[in-house]
Amino acid sequence: MSGFAKAKELDKKQVKDEGPTEDSMLEQEPSKSVANDAFSDLREELQNLHQTRPKTHLFVGIAGHENTGKTGIVLDAFSQDEEATKNGDILEIIDFDGGGSASASAFYGDNERIRCWEPWVMQKNDRTAYDYPATHNRVMKILQFAAQRAREQNNPDYEGPRLWGVIVTGVDLWDSVCVNNMRIVDLNLARDGIEAADWNKKVGHQWDWAIRKTRFHQMTAICRSLVKLGVRIFWETHLRLTNYSFGKNEEQAKWRPDWEKSSNNYVFQIIICEREDTFDDESGDLVKSEYTATFEKCKTNASLQGQKRTILVTEIGKPPVWIGLPELSDGSL
Repeated sequence: MSGFAKAKELDKKQVKDEGPTEDSMLEQEPSKSVANDAFSDLREELQNLHQTRPKTHLFVGIAGHENTGKTGIVLDAFSQDEEATKNGDILEIIDFDGGGSASASAFYGDNERIRCWEPWVMQKNDRTAYDYPATHNRVMKILQFAAQRAREQNNPDYEGPRLWGVIVTGVDLWDSVCVNNMRIVDLNLARDGIEAADWNKKVGHQWDWAIRKTRFHQMTAICRSLVKLGVRIFWETHLRLTNYSFGKNEEQAKWRPDWEKSSNNYVFQIIICEREDTFDDESGDLVKSEYTATFEKCKTNASLQGQKRTILVTEIGKPPVWIGLPELSDGSL
């Protein structure tokens, strides 16, 4: 054997005795990573993400004083949806303030596809009207039931009526449920709703209010999942003078939606409903009322941002003229 060949043979023997070199390990690394891929489940999920993208993006907050058409514009949008009518789709209302059932009864009494849930659980043999912990649990159960049906109707083989949308009326009352539960259940500051209303019993620490926020946004979490599943969500609330703060920070407050303040960040659209009354200059009697809806926030259509629409006009001695808000049903949002 020549000197060169002998040297080469000795090198091979040395490599075999010492184990793999750094270069040989790098060459083998790709095959090893494929066999033990820590992200294999995510790689598989990535291939199907286009099939699981949101089916709708209507998560609408509607705020206004009493009798400004908040519920009316949603009920009208539902009734104007010809495809939903043909398919027998359903609109459900979690009716905290009673406005949903009143409007449905007054204007759509023969429409059995509008269903109203009673969220309140009443106390039995107690000095208070409402069982706040049971009310919180009931609302969660109703929404979880809706989410289950929404998942079922997304199956390729599903045929039949679909859950078109969910309205939650009186979201400010849902907030009160969460505050009372924080004081009664979580912080043990009160026995019931009456004691919970005694604000002389202060919440001990500012961070304790995170409990109320977490309770409130349990509903937010399920509603967001419903939107992804194709169910339109409408939150109705009233307006209050607030900067979402306390003390002097509330000076120069404006009329804002009455809900937990970070709700403004979660909804995709915010519509403010208002009524402008016109009075006779001499007698002071009401002559005309114009109901309007303003798109205060619209993440899904920039051309609607700040736009104002007339939804209803009433004049003394004339029949009312209902216009509604077509953007809720024509795909503009």
